[in-house]
Amino acid sequence: MLKGDGKIISTEEAARLLGVSQQSVRKWCQSGKIHAKTTPGGFYKIEKIELERFRQEFNMPDLDSNEFVLIIEENSDRVKFISGLLEMLDFDVITAHDMISVGIAIGNTRPSFIIAGTNLPNLKLEYLLTSLADNDQTKNLSMLIIADGNDGHDDLISQHRDHRKISILREPLDIHQFKREVENLA
Repeated sequence: MLKGDGKIISTEEAARLLGVSQQSVRKWCQSGKIHAKTTPGGFYKIEKIELERFRQEFNMPDLDSNEFVLIIEENSDRVKFISGLLEMLDFDVITAHDMISVGIAIGNTRPSFIIAGTNLPNLKLEYLLTSLADNDQTKNLSMLIIADGNDGHDDLISQHRDHRKISILREPLDIHQFKREVENLA
């Protein structure tokens, strides 16, 4: 079942939840298969409960049941690589690069765990770990840390293992080891 019944969503969000194109959702709204309201600007707005009714009526898979993983990383190539691996493992991915976007991502998606790099110019790993440990909602959130070689973060990471499950992988990533660590954290 889709989360957040009663919430109004866009055709873009409905398309993402159903795993179809936004154009398909618009056509279903126009034909009346999905009951939607139209804004003064001509955009369709759909209640999530209506989308769930549609999904069940047309026997579509519940694609919103995937777990979210938050990737905190600034290297876009690494984000693409890790996102691809996670999507193959049926995780939905959300990304962040500073503490504000981390807070928003956690509030909106309640990720199953976090993957964070250690080379974050806009967010120091120590601040991230401390901030997560100080919050009741995130203090037990598991983490996989991707370290750039021996970057000296081992002591810092060890200090925070009391609060949560933390795994460390070092570059270059071994795909099989990554998969094992993700399955262990999930």
